[in-house]
Amino acid sequence: MAARPLVAGLAVLAALVLSVVPASGLGPLYGSLAGPDAIAPGQAGVYNLTIFGGPDGAVRYTVQWHITGSNAAGGLPTAANPTTATDNRTTFRLNVTAPQAEQTITLFVKISASVGSTVENTTVQKSIVVVTPVVLSATFTNQGTTAAVNVTVRFYVDGALVGTETIARINPSGSATATFNYLPANLQSGTHQVRIEADLAIEHGLDRVDRDCGVRPRPDRHDRASPAPTDLITPARATRRRSGSASASRAASG
Repeated sequence: MAARPLVAGLAVLAALVLSVVPASGLGPLYGSLAGPDAIAPGQAGVYNLTIFGGPDGAVRYTVQWHITGSNAAGGLPTAANPTTATDNRTTFRLNVTAPQAEQTITLFVKISASVGSTVENTTVQKSIVVVTPVVLSATFTNQGTTAAVNVTVRFYVDGALVGTETIARINPSGSATATFNYLPANLQSGTHQVRIEADLAIEHGLDRVDRDCGVRPRPDRHDRASPAPTDLITPARATRRRSGSASASRAASG
């Protein structure tokens, strides 16, 4: 006789547990943004949105995005005219254009997921630094008797790799220049070291070449480096052979 109340109690407990399980089983709706942390004034940028969670079933997603900033003139899309995309996939490519003025902007995204009468909404945002690039450039000379091909050139700022470029071909006794637009989003005021190097195959009669340049930015109204071309970079000594030369300058904003 005592077993019956125990069975009834377990049934009530199971009913309570089932009542708190989410109907979707996918968890809360949220989004993740991936893309460059810095872009040049007027430059277009692409950011990848991935959506997680939300209602289960044949979900229809509506994504709306725009940028905001202290001086968003020239930037797209605007808060007054955001871009909207609708699809059943969980990944979206969001195109933006940076404003003409240097600043930190915010990419703001609204996400809506709907299945029948069930609708879930969320937002996600990302900070983006709009900054004029520094042009890093190095010229390499092939002192060998055969052509060097697919030469990888690496660009370093304060010892950290910031980008690479490839020189397709350097003919014997010829020269080629590699250029990289570096976005100094987190560059502090002071003197910094830029090094440009290439690993050149020995069979082509070329050795590894390093170049150092001193970066001397000055603070601007945004409390970050915004120097003129003449006081941003001062070429320094070559650390290895004199078979190349390096330079850096502030690029004009678009």
